Amino acid sequence: MSGILVLNGSPRRRGTTSWMISALLDTLEGEKEIISAYKSGVSPCIDCRSCWKTRGCAIADGMQEIYRKIDAADVVIFASPIYFHSVTGPLKILIDRLQVYWASRLRKDRALDRRKVGAALMCGGSPVFPRQFDGGEIVLRNVLKDLNAEWAGMAVLPDTDRDPHGDVIGFSGEILRLGEAVRTLMGKVL
Repeated sequence: MSGILVLNGSPRRRGTTSWMISALLDTLEGEKEIISAYKSGVSPCIDCRSCWKTRGCAIADGMQEIYRKIDAADVVIFASPIYFHSVTGPLKILIDRLQVYWASRLRKDRALDRRKVGAALMCGGSPVFPRQFDGGEIVLRNVLKDLNAEWAGMAVLPDTDRDPHGDVIGFSGEILRLGEAVRTLMGKVL
């Protein structure tokens, strides 16, 4: 059975991001867990560079449990509303603390040998405009690469201030396509 871990960057328990997560998880089989970045209590990276020399992070907080969950997961999904062209601050704090996986390149002891599947969910309140989700995509694609995750894709939903569930634009098809891409890669990678 696959373990699916979602790192949720939304402050709203019942907002659009949570709805997107539920819709995607409904298309996937396996054990599922959602971690709220806003409730994690994780401290920001302090650039001490301890992880450049030894595995793990020098900051002792709730991130150690998140590392264990990421290590055990087969699928890692990042979900966030977009604030000023990127993921929310609390999610970015979690992502910055994933520096320990990137640093394994410097240590030459790849932290995650087992491949994973990765995906992203993003929404934005403003009406669609060119490159609206590019900043978030750059961050999430790169962190998933550091987690040794094969990119399954992303589902993005603009104009959520007016249409919170994408009913007007028929967004549910995009979630179904992402779910299919995740399942297909799970069959190939895992």
